[in-house]
Amino acid sequence: MSLLRRAVARTCVTLPKRAGHGPVKPIGPNFPLGSEKAMGPHGWMRGSYHFWSLSNPIRGPLYRCPWVVGGIHNPQIDPVTHFNTQDRHQTVTAFEFAKCFFYNFLPARVMWLCVMAPVTMIYMWTMLEHRREPMEIFMDREEYHKDFNSYYYGVYFDHHHYSHQLCHRRAHKWGYAGKDITLEAEGHGHH
Repeated sequence: MSLLRRAVARTCVTLPKRAGHGPVKPIGPNFPLGSEKAMGPHGWMRGSYHFWSLSNPIRGPLYRCPWVVGGIHNPQIDPVTHFNTQDRHQTVTAFEFAKCFFYNFLPARVMWLCVMAPVTMIYMWTMLEHRREPMEIFMDREEYHKDFNSYYYGVYFDHHHYSHQLCHRRAHKWGYAGKDITLEAEGHGHH
């Protein structure tokens, strides 16, 4: 038992002393951004390829491999300081906490786009379809046989004329004939 206590005491003695050093701040001023030498410029449209320029599109540094700009042998952060959380509430502001928290969600932008792009397109298509009037699926037999050839063969011979004919029919059926300026234009009022 005394051996166990001595082993624990020996470990506590070897811990680094913090007297006179003050509180430890686990992150640097530009965390989580790395050095521009290693990572290139940060920010919107500040990468190595400038989209809007046709004459001079390559603006930033070209790619350099990790063993040139620094890798595990040349770290950007000190892990002992970075993972030291004893003084984090005294040294890290609420804004820095929020910044570190929300930087983790940057890769999720692609996933949000993968979800929201199809949903947006479906909603836009639905809005477009809801602005149109319903199709006429059933027509009275007497009305259909008054102009059988136009109704039966019209879509094959002149689908534009057929579409306008049905527009006028629906306008009279639903009671807005004469109120829609697009149906009363030149060449559309002959049905």
